[in-house]
Amino acid sequence: MTEEKKEKVECVCHTRWSLKAIYFHSDVKGRLITLSDGGRRVSRDESSFCHGLTFSGRPVKTQEKLRLRVERCDGDWHGALRLGFTHVSPEQTTLPALAIPDLTNSPLYAAVIVPEHICRPGSEIEFMLKKNGSLRTRSSDGRTHTEQTTLNPKWPVWAMIDVYGQTTAVTMLGSKMKRWIFSSQSCPALTHIKHTEDKETQEKKKQMSMLEQRNLRNPHLDNTGENQTRARQLCYGLVHIISPPKLFSFLALDHEAPDCEECVVCYSDVANYCLSCGHKCVCTSCAMKVHMMFGTCPLCRQPLGSFQPYDH
Repeated sequence: MTEEKKEKVECVCHTRWSLKAIYFHSDVKGRLITLSDGGRRVSRDESSFCHGLTFSGRPVKTQEKLRLRVERCDGDWHGALRLGFTHVSPEQTTLPALAIPDLTNSPLYAAVIVPEHICRPGSEIEFMLKKNGSLRTRSSDGRTHTEQTTLNPKWPVWAMIDVYGQTTAVTMLGSKMKRWIFSSQSCPALTHIKHTEDKETQEKKKQMSMLEQRNLRNPHLDNTGENQTRARQLCYGLVHIISPPKLFSFLALDHEAPDCEECVVCYSDVANYCLSCGHKCVCTSCAMKVHMMFGTCPLCRQPLGSFQPYDH
């Protein structure tokens, strides 16, 4: 008998322009929040109107429209859903009871109040951060509301959903974004299209993965390995705030170097702050940005516990 081919099921919803699946953050959530439906639904205990803060499980893009459906309401409370965005990663956020005003007192957070009458069970609501930095919401009946924020649309942002007041349960339906002549949609996590891979295809992917991991472990094996490591550091997010003329200089940095004269993020100020990993590579303002938005060193990517000024 011929040996049966081992097959692997894999999602193929994604094309080059597809958006990644969108869901709620599984670890960072208000103390009265519970997740279900594969991370797509959040519910707040009805014993209180607050402590219902949640975030998206990944950063979202500018102009990416997130779509929610209100599943349940409790008429004993006043107020309803609050929707917004933040530059601070969920892992770096200390959760208060309310999004407004506890978080929105900081310019790194922005949120709007969704009226009670459009937060009825079954209602669908879209919200997004526009290219000009304004926050736009759209209700099921087509009405829109736009409010200017202090957020920078060029920086990474996470969606912020406060399941507040009468709103006690919502489901993340997905997201979409208009491009030049077509629209991209997120992978619908529970209904994605699948195909199978045979054993030979799986083996080829495994070999490629092993080669990539070897280059990451030893970036000095060859120039390609070193450049791949640098590229991954750029993908981490700093490419958004490094000026293009300095990009190739950043690629050439030696991450083992103890000191840097110029800030490796903005290249406009002196590097006068030491990170907890030991690298002295950022200026005063960029030290705060890197710590709050990314939480890791821009050179070695170790988690940051603290940072402090130092003298050359």
